[in-house]
Amino acid sequence: MTGPGPAAGLNALDQFAATLDALDAHLTAAGTAMRRSEHNRLSLLHLHAAAAAVVAPLFASIGQAGMQGPSWTIIRHIPAAPYSLAVLLGVGGVILGVATWFRHRSAEMVGLGLLLAWYVIIAGSFGGAVLLWLADGSPPGPRPPAYPAGVYAHLAVIMAVHLRTLWRMRRPR
Repeated sequence: MTGPGPAAGLNALDQFAATLDALDAHLTAAGTAMRRSEHNRLSLLHLHAAAAAVVAPLFASIGQAGMQGPSWTIIRHIPAAPYSLAVLLGVGGVILGVATWFRHRSAEMVGLGLLLAWYVIIAGSFGGAVLLWLADGSPPGPRPPAYPAGVYAHLAVIMAVHLRTLWRMRRPR
């Protein structure tokens, strides 16, 4: 047993009442922490949804002419890029935002899955451009930077963590 022993001068009924009071205080604090955690999680999902909805048209605005540097070596070969990728991101963001607002977990998972797909495609494409450049013997001229692959890969991991959390919440215990 941890903590102090029975308080001096209290009978068994008073000790039991004190234990129940302490349990009530603990459960109240745990409930408050749980509600705060849920609020923070939902706020993050809304932030991801809003960011996707804003970034999608910005990504589309790059246009095919804007994808000429060495970083875009792989993305240029994706059909209708950057527009198809912008649609993937934008639709995922809209689905995630609406589903989170209405607390529809399955639809939240669909939205997160689309965002995860977008981040994996972008990270893989930028990382692949670096690998192709290295495999080509590091030719002179501009080289693709490695950091975008890391940025998008870590965002993909964040989407995967959100998906895992939702998956675990939907399973009965």
